[in-house]
Amino acid sequence: MKRRLVSAAVLVAMLAAPAFAVKKGQAKYIGGTTKLINDGAEGPIDLTNEKRLTYLPKDSATLEIPWDRVSQLEYGQKVARRWRSAILLSPIALFHKARKHYVTITYQDKDKVEQAVVLEFDKDDIRMVLASLKARTLQTIVMQDEEAKKELGGTIEKK
Repeated sequence: MKRRLVSAAVLVAMLAAPAFAVKKGQAKYIGGTTKLINDGAEGPIDLTNEKRLTYLPKDSATLEIPWDRVSQLEYGQKVARRWRSAILLSPIALFHKARKHYVTITYQDKDKVEQAVVLEFDKDDIRMVLASLKARTLQTIVMQDEEAKKELGGTIEKK
């Protein structure tokens, strides 16, 4: 009986952790200079267009950033213990670290005003996202901290 309870607690903790994460293939708006998108809005992002990045958050305006208007890309992480899961579900969740992956895109809008947007991505998408951004913009990706540098193997050089 005790063994079943422990197994159930471990299973619930493992399943609940992804519930707080960004969905695969989507981005979450964390913040920035634009007022058109609600903080925390999540939606699909298109990096395949040759002319622009298109972000379609739910219940917010569409964000389009022409590739040639991007002036800087930054990648950073936030590493923390899973406190929420531990409190709600099981103390076993404290043994697992949660990594959040953030990309800051600095660009000029259509009025040539400098803007910035911070997006969070799923852990399985982040390498593809960074590779696509680098290829489309030809910009160096600046690592915000040592954790980010370690995760991706150092600075990504400009083409």
